[in-house]
Amino acid sequence: MKKWIFIAFISLSGCSPRVVSYLNENAHFKTFETYRLVSAKSESKNVAPENSMIFDLIRQNIHNEMERRDYIKSNVTPDLTLRYEVVSNTRVENDNNQNFGLYPTFRINSRTIYESILLLELTDQNKKLVWQGSYDLAQEKKEKKASRAIEKAVGHIFTTFPYRAKSTLIDESLKSNNKKKESKK
Repeated sequence: MKKWIFIAFISLSGCSPRVVSYLNENAHFKTFETYRLVSAKSESKNVAPENSMIFDLIRQNIHNEMERRDYIKSNVTPDLTLRYEVVSNTRVENDNNQNFGLYPTFRINSRTIYESILLLELTDQNKKLVWQGSYDLAQEKKEKKASRAIEKAVGHIFTTFPYRAKSTLIDESLKSNNKKKESKK
């Protein structure tokens, strides 16, 4: 019986979204109430219109998650700065069917693989890292609507940031990606 429980646990954990995060538990969470959102790439004038829409969706979902945690947006001396970035990479994979014998070689198949990671970093006024989270966007490649994929990705990342504004207590309700109204603690 224990063997089957272990196998079920391993199988189910393989299906869960992959979020990599760091939380500085020594940060002064009780003093944090305001934040500002920054991204070097989205402020650039050379952003394509479709990318601009993606950045707008990311910003909106981040604001929703921070608001869910009772943080207040402020561009004037905020307690926290939340930086976001989409890190992309393209690579080509070749199926190399080389023949080292007397037979002819096979055709080489190649495919382009696009990889993207959404990275969020929260720093305090002293530029010390408070929290960092990243999510492999390939997890959402089956999602047909970009808005839903981004909402899920941002939500998954924020499950690793369980603090409400001006509180040192971990709010367990923030560890789930459930958008229902939680009771404020």
